[in-house]
Amino acid sequence: VLKSLPRVEGRPGASLPPMDFQVLEKQLRDAHGDEITPEDVMSAAMYPKVFQEFKEFTRTFGPVDCLDTRLFLDGPKIAEEFE
Repeated sequence: VLKSLPRVEGRPGASLPPMDFQVLEKQLRDAHGDEITPEDVMSAAMYPKVFQEFKEFTRTFGPVDCLDTRLFLDGPKIAEEFE
C-alpha cells in the first residue's frame, strides 16, 4: 500500500513537539474572550483552522448549538418559525 512512501514507526504523534494546553488556552482567551471551555481548547489543539472558522462563524451569526441538525444544515423552510 505504501509503495515508496516513508513508513511511520511507533505512535504517529510521537514525533510532534509537546503542546502546552495552558498556553493554548490563554491564547484562545486573548483572541476570543473568557467564554473558552476545555472542549474549545481540545478542538483548537486538534483542528486549529476549523476552530478558528467556527469562532468567526459564531461571532457573525450567533450561537448555533441550540439549533437542531436540519435547521443548521438546510435552513428553515419558507415561512417556518422556530426558536
